[in-house]
Amino acid sequence: MSHGTDTPEATGWTGRVPQTKYLVASYPATVLVLLFLVPFCLLFVYSFYTNVSGGYLERTLTLANYLRLGREPLYLDRLVFTLRIAAMTTIVSLLLGYPLAYRLARTRRSRVRRTVLTIIVSSLWLTFIIRGYAWAVMLSSDGVIPVAAAGVGLLDEPVSFVPGYWALVVSMVYVFLPFMVLTLYTSIKNVDTELLEASKNLGAGPVTTFRHVTLPLTKSGIVSGSLLVFVLSLGVYVLPRILGSPPQWTLAVVIGNQVTIESNVPFAAALSIVLMLVVVLLVLVTVRLTGVGTFELGNGGGDA
Repeated sequence: MSHGTDTPEATGWTGRVPQTKYLVASYPATVLVLLFLVPFCLLFVYSFYTNVSGGYLERTLTLANYLRLGREPLYLDRLVFTLRIAAMTTIVSLLLGYPLAYRLARTRRSRVRRTVLTIIVSSLWLTFIIRGYAWAVMLSSDGVIPVAAAGVGLLDEPVSFVPGYWALVVSMVYVFLPFMVLTLYTSIKNVDTELLEASKNLGAGPVTTFRHVTLPLTKSGIVSGSLLVFVLSLGVYVLPRILGSPPQWTLAVVIGNQVTIESNVPFAAALSIVLMLVVVLLVLVTVRLTGVGTFELGNGGGDA
């Protein structure tokens, strides 16, 4: 009995396999377009509309929303403050996160490593609201931190740190530190230990090995972790509302107020576009200055 009819040509599957591959490959691109490109285009178009009383939109294109940014210093001030607090959060997260990630990557106790990583990942399950109010309680005048500081003599008496700049910084570092640690941990873990042994055998001490071997090989992890924390910090909204007053409000809070209180969607869209353009510009400049490519940023590996 002949089986010649079972060939791909006879069954018609030759044209379906490439077509299926193209459909599978196009799925991520479709998701990116629907979730990012389409909303961005809508936001961009809305930023040129005119707001009228009652929250209605007049669909006549105008630059008034962008010109308002230059006329009213409040919004430029909020943008500068947002960049400043995001930079502070990134620096503190890097200084705290690198030693922790290094210790986790180099420890030989797998149970300790798994436990700490589980705690770090579990902290991401809590919402911003819960973490924000938790810090508001701990930093209030009768909270555990001011009371403990007064107890050891750092303060004359318990005082409230809320609302305040440093309360916001501490809460943001707490929220975004896990992203820094996990990114750096992957990068440090990928460093070939044979290179460290070779440096030791050549007479280099721990500090010299770290400066000339470990640090350069983890540069991509440092850059990617810093960019991740910085970009996430720029869009923080809940924490400034809970732990800050108007002087500590970020641009995201101002944008939210324009939508919910002022009902001025076009101006909120213009503020959002400006913030996104600043983010893109800073990312491009950072990548250019550090020499870290997009593949390295996504990989976070230990390749020099």
